[in-house]
Amino acid sequence: MLRKKTIGLIIFKKQGPAIRYLLLHHGGDYWNFPKGRPEAGEAERETALRELREETGIGEVKVIDGFLDGYDYDFDTKIENGEKQQINKTAIFFLGEVGETAVEVSHEHLDFGWFDYETALKRLFYQNGRDLLKRVHKFIVAGQEIVL
Repeated sequence: MLRKKTIGLIIFKKQGPAIRYLLLHHGGDYWNFPKGRPEAGEAERETALRELREETGIGEVKVIDGFLDGYDYDFDTKIENGEKQQINKTAIFFLGEVGETAVEVSHEHLDFGWFDYETALKRLFYQNGRDLLKRVHKFIVAGQEIVL
């Protein structure tokens, strides 16, 4: 089994008492957090910040201490000879807060949105992303530390 890793940032901003989460639209019903693969020699936090810049244009973010979370999942993909190859992917996420900031999505995405918690839960395509957002929201609201 081939193992892969992606690293990202769950971005939120506060608007008065409301918390809004940034999601990127990949097409169809697929919305997710900014994330991507590490480059050679790059630390996880560096990857998360680089991917955020590349995918959203956001360069200034306050990375929140005490939060590091993620999930694993398996999927099959076809390789060159048409056979299936099983891949185990680990997704690791930091948490970041921004103020009012412009978002410019990369060519990889169709759109973006700032969503309240309930709407973000509905937009996230995969259950593991929804479960992660539940932990994030609990962390922000209750101040619980979450570290892998």
